[in-house]
Amino acid sequence: MTSSHAPSIPDDTYEELIEATVAALYKKGYADLGVRDIDAEFSKSRQLINHYFDGKDELITELLLYLLEFDERPLESPDSDPVSKLNEDIDNILLGSNMDDDDEFWRFMTIIYDIQSQAHHNSDHRELINQISDEYIDHLSEIIRDGIDQGVFTDVDPVRMARIIDDLITGTHIRKINLGQDEAPAEMRETIDDIVISRVLLNSSTE
Repeated sequence: MTSSHAPSIPDDTYEELIEATVAALYKKGYADLGVRDIDAEFSKSRQLINHYFDGKDELITELLLYLLEFDERPLESPDSDPVSKLNEDIDNILLGSNMDDDDEFWRFMTIIYDIQSQAHHNSDHRELINQISDEYIDHLSEIIRDGIDQGVFTDVDPVRMARIIDDLITGTHIRKINLGQDEAPAEMRETIDDIVISRVLLNSSTE
């Protein structure tokens, strides 16, 4: 997938550059990251990077745009049951259940929260991170709204409930990534079952 902000970059080169940016971010962290670090992970010339992007901030912006475009793709699920959909989405974003490699999921989340921690210095990054979060909240709220319409969820405010779920997941990720509380995600999954899923289900039981 090539971003509309860099249309002349060949797809394979663009994908490799995004991967190089992710790898360098994880190794160096946002604060210490330089274009040279991204170049060290990139098989092509640094001149190519400099031709398209003016410094690391533009590369981070491009990474966030890439994630936003990926996040906006229609999500297909063979299961039309809102309860199953909601549980699946929570598992995917909280635990990375849709990824084969658990370590890869947490490496990726680490760089996302690293970028987020510095977003107050860059309005473009802050705006894009908010957009990514809003897309997820919109998706969750649609599932909850569908459940209400189908008569399996109670008549809660879908957006408010989606924001509560998002806040719980965000706080849990921070506890694991920044504080090393490895048990936090599994504990939070049980908490979400107890205080969120049980509340929205008409029969007040989790599945």
